[in-house]
Amino acid sequence: MNETKRTIELVPYSAMWQKYYAKECLTLQALLRKNLIEAYHIGSTAIRDIVSRPTLDILCVVHTLDGIRSFEAEFQRVGLTFKAADLDSKRLLFIRQEEGGESELCHIHIIEKSSSLIDDYIDFRNYLNSEPKVAKEYNKLKTELQKEYANNPTLYTKGKSEFIQIILQNLKN
Repeated sequence: MNETKRTIELVPYSAMWQKYYAKECLTLQALLRKNLIEAYHIGSTAIRDIVSRPTLDILCVVHTLDGIRSFEAEFQRVGLTFKAADLDSKRLLFIRQEEGGESELCHIHIIEKSSSLIDDYIDFRNYLNSEPKVAKEYNKLKTELQKEYANNPTLYTKGKSEFIQIILQNLKN
């Protein structure tokens, strides 16, 4: 998929995300088997009352990343494609795209249990769900970034990163 052809679309929160998450979890449990410790619904689709890209994010905490890539064909059979590996942070990323490949429907973040990223994802989601004023600020930022970078997903994501890092830093202090 050509990154420059993708546009940023934001949609209101929908309870449908929870149903989609539950369905994807069944698939992930079958794929990851006993290696899967826990799955979490993360990202903006897991935060009530804010807009999000219509892409579900799921965090799969696993005992080990060893061997997961060797089952890539199984992931592909259920519609998941390997996208990236960050072995320093002990993370793999698989995506589910809509038919035709124009939109990403789901991001599967597979992270080894020893990674500090796990707490970051969960803490950010929980904080925004418990602090409506902060969630509203994040919503405003996302909307502004979408207007400015509608055709550049990389800059849109980069624009959110500073806000996210400030929140996470404040939570750790």
